[in-house]
Amino acid sequence: MNIIGLGKAGCAIADRFSEYSQYKIFKIDVDIEGPSCYNIKYQRGPEEYESNAPSLKKFFKGIEGETIFVIGGSGDISAMSLAALEQIKDTCTIDILYIRPDTQLLSEPKKLHEKVTYNVLQQYARSNAINRIYLVSNSEVENILGTVPILGYYEKLNELIVYTMHMINIFNNDTPVMGSLSSPKETRKICTVGIYDIEKDEEKLFFSLDTVRETSYIYGVGEKRLREDGSLHKKIVSQMKGKTNDETVNVSFGVYPTKYENDYGYILAYSPNIQS
Repeated sequence: MNIIGLGKAGCAIADRFSEYSQYKIFKIDVDIEGPSCYNIKYQRGPEEYESNAPSLKKFFKGIEGETIFVIGGSGDISAMSLAALEQIKDTCTIDILYIRPDTQLLSEPKKLHEKVTYNVLQQYARSNAINRIYLVSNSEVENILGTVPILGYYEKLNELIVYTMHMINIFNNDTPVMGSLSSPKETRKICTVGIYDIEKDEEKLFFSLDTVRETSYIYGVGEKRLREDGSLHKKIVSQMKGKTNDETVNVSFGVYPTKYENDYGYILAYSPNIQS
């Protein structure tokens, strides 16, 4: 799978993905150096980044297949995201991972730019120009983590975001021993991920979606427990039946064996609507 990071936030998350061998990393930013990096000339604002977007065909030569395009919406360089996406959309199946900052802390010009980027990329997904957009709120991720120190703040948030996305990718390419994850409907292009506490039956999404119409629950359970815990089957069935009370939401789940001592749960949530 390809990971393309655009801008400071996107490249920081791409660096986290590089810790896993399953990903091929591409980074695009101002004053960036190193393998698979494209150095963009500094521009004075989002309009200039958009109008002066370079050809990346040589940089992306040979790129194909599943691709996650990572972007932080408030950075000026995000204005060239559509130009970059246009240059890979014919060879790649593209998911956008959109990191939304705390917009209350942005200046008015930054707020306006982020709002435009946020809405345009969702419309891009709704028009089927890309496969899907994953929305992640830094504020929601911080709430899940609890107390986060100032030094290393974004590193902690990015660590949880990337580890969660990575584990979901792993499980999506494995076969469950119980249940089956359904493929979301084509109209449900706006989505997020989150943590599911198996023992407490608690969900913590990385973004608060309006009108969720589909959810998928992933149980990562140690093989020893899968063999020895006679109550686990009944517990999972009971939890999933409790999720089906709302007939407007389609629910699926998968139980996957792991080598870990601790059990892990993840959730994917999908909406057909542009988020306000």
